[in-house]
Amino acid sequence: MAVDEVLRRSHAEAGGPPTLRLYQWSGPTLSLGAGQKLPPMLNPENLQTLKLTVVRRPSGGRAVWHGSDLTYCLVAGVREGFPRSISAVYSRLARVLQRGLAHLGVDTETGTAAPRGGFSCFAGVAKGDLAWRGKKLVGSAQAWQGESFLQHGVILLTPQEGQWRPLLRLLGEEESLALTSLQEILGRPPDLAVVKEALRRGLEEELGVVCQEGGLTPWETEMLSRCRDRGGQG
Repeated sequence: MAVDEVLRRSHAEAGGPPTLRLYQWSGPTLSLGAGQKLPPMLNPENLQTLKLTVVRRPSGGRAVWHGSDLTYCLVAGVREGFPRSISAVYSRLARVLQRGLAHLGVDTETGTAAPRGGFSCFAGVAKGDLAWRGKKLVGSAQAWQGESFLQHGVILLTPQEGQWRPLLRLLGEEESLALTSLQEILGRPPDLAVVKEALRRGLEEELGVVCQEGGLTPWETEMLSRCRDRGGQG
């Protein structure tokens, strides 16, 4: 999360490049939206029972369970031609994701409703999210800094409903989530390299850009070092 926040700050404060970052998590992790409260029932003892680590995202939205997903972070802004509009950026990036998933043979529909209540990001399909046959496959959330935005999202790779069940039961919420995964849709575990390549193609085709591999800039490396020295999440 610290890397993603530094990428947004770089774009907003230091003229940093637009960046697409794709990554996975080293262990089961619950990320909370920037303004989301941690329920009292998720105390250290219960989190240890669930074998969950908790972090907070710089983007909004509700809780996401990481570990069986591919997480993306896209940082860009007005100078790349995006409008200064949360909803318009959601719509455009949804088309990017749809193009990418179509290369895998997965046709999705976009969400149109306002976010529903509930602890989990996957309790409903809001605008900017993608669903397959009514079941949520991709969840997304945004955060802006001036004319620069960071959009986070997750694409479920393998079935996840079972791992949510004990957590939602603990919170007293409905135990069933209408979600799906690439494994369930394709009938086999997805090849991670193929999924990443499909997303890259979707980005290039929809936005008319060419992606180039790269690392952190010197400014970003310095800011990340300062963040970690203060005890930030890496």
